[in-house]
Amino acid sequence: MKIKNDIKQKREVIKRYIQNNPSCTYREIKRATKLKVERYYKNMKEAYKDANIIFSKNLIKRTLEEQKEDVIGFIKLNPSSNISEIQNKTKVNVIRAFGSILKAYKEAGIKYHEKDITSGVRNPFIVKRCIEYEKRVINLLKKFGDVKPKIRIENSIIDCLFIYNNKKYIVEIKDFRGKNNITMFELKQLLNYMKILKINDGLLICPKESFPKRKNSLKKQINELKISILSDEDIISNLPEKLLV
Repeated sequence: MKIKNDIKQKREVIKRYIQNNPSCTYREIKRATKLKVERYYKNMKEAYKDANIIFSKNLIKRTLEEQKEDVIGFIKLNPSSNISEIQNKTKVNVIRAFGSILKAYKEAGIKYHEKDITSGVRNPFIVKRCIEYEKRVINLLKKFGDVKPKIRIENSIIDCLFIYNNKKYIVEIKDFRGKNNITMFELKQLLNYMKILKINDGLLICPKESFPKRKNSLKKQINELKISILSDEDIISNLPEKLLV
């Protein structure tokens, strides 16, 4: 009986606040009453109905600042979370709200653990070469557009997001040499990243000697997803032309 009375009293507090502030949002109710609507009502619509106030869907929309607050709060509670986990839980597009996952972590005051470029590689010469190649490619891309490096998703981190002429590209950089060639494994990996971030264009950048053995394999399209395989030389010679092909 005591619990029921307590719930009734809390509902009354929420209802009275809505009646006095008929255009209040969820956050405003929570901030003013220190109560979470979902604990006492099925949803905001039900709370407004109980208060005999017409409910507008606009009242549950979050401003950009509110979205950023939700992401920052989630990161602080989950400091090792990746971009897909953050977006699934907060329903916020992290790239749109912050520009990059790095900036989101920075605003949260949490250190972002970046991908180890050379995971599984022990040869110090190869390690150094891979790091230098990735830096070189990213610096080349910066000459043409905006580059947002190190985007964490699920169990990995994408090398970078490249924005050229208002178009977004997921970029993976592979410093394969010698007998190693780009295969369907690398392409499927990139396709998976594109699906997670809902970006239809991808670039796989590697030395020319690592291109797929078939000459007609430099462009891949699966439904609406498109991948172009380029070398650092292609970026230098004429990247815009390559992206239009």
